[in-house]
Amino acid sequence: MLDDLLNFVPVFVLVLVRVAAMMMFAPILGSSRIPRRVKALLAVMLTLGFASGVTAPATLPQTLWELTIGIGGEIVFGLAMGTVMSMSFIAAQWAGEMIGQQMGFNLSEVFDPQYGSHGSLIGDFYYMIATVTFLTIGGHHAMIRGVQESFHYLPLLTVGMNAPLLSLLTGLIQSSASIAFQMAAPVLVTMLIVDLALGLIGKAMPQFNVMAVGMSMRSIVGMLIIIVGIGLTSDVITQSISEGLATVSAAWRGAVAT
Repeated sequence: MLDDLLNFVPVFVLVLVRVAAMMMFAPILGSSRIPRRVKALLAVMLTLGFASGVTAPATLPQTLWELTIGIGGEIVFGLAMGTVMSMSFIAAQWAGEMIGQQMGFNLSEVFDPQYGSHGSLIGDFYYMIATVTFLTIGGHHAMIRGVQESFHYLPLLTVGMNAPLLSLLTGLIQSSASIAFQMAAPVLVTMLIVDLALGLIGKAMPQFNVMAVGMSMRSIVGMLIIIVGIGLTSDVITQSISEGLATVSAAWRGAVAT
């Protein structure tokens, strides 16, 4: 009994380190809106569920330096998993920031506890759309299954920051920027057309106060485009989340194959 407990404790600690690091940046779970005690309890509960099916390392670290490297590798990999799974949410936030800037809504910035900084109303709105979409398609279930599979394909004390992982993060950041522009493109193009129309009106009728009408016109037209295109935005976010989860799963399966 004592031997089983002594063998279980190192596995539990290492699994807890990877899960807790993942939860720092994971969608929904990483939000500062969730109290820290609740996060800690969730991390322990998930670890209890994962640890029983995780194979113990063949050799445990014998020195403090080896232990530091092993725990550091688990932390890095957990942070990378959480960051990768949050890329779709970051893309939605970027799109909302760009749209809010064009509509003039960024003048009323609000504090966003998710990132600990100021955010725009449209940015928060797009982030909420991403959250609802994530829950609707079962992304939270896929996220938990993905973390569980990571212990099978990439066992404890075998991962860390390497060139393939860094390349994966870089590629996903570039993909997130592309997705953000895709979501913001309809409003950006529409705002350009509105600016051209207002410019032509200002040239044709100099007495017309374009500056006074322009801000209201941009806000009204922008809101109409957002309402009309909300279905398309949800489809883009759904595809982005699905591809992100599939990319992460394929990445660590490929790591084992190579």
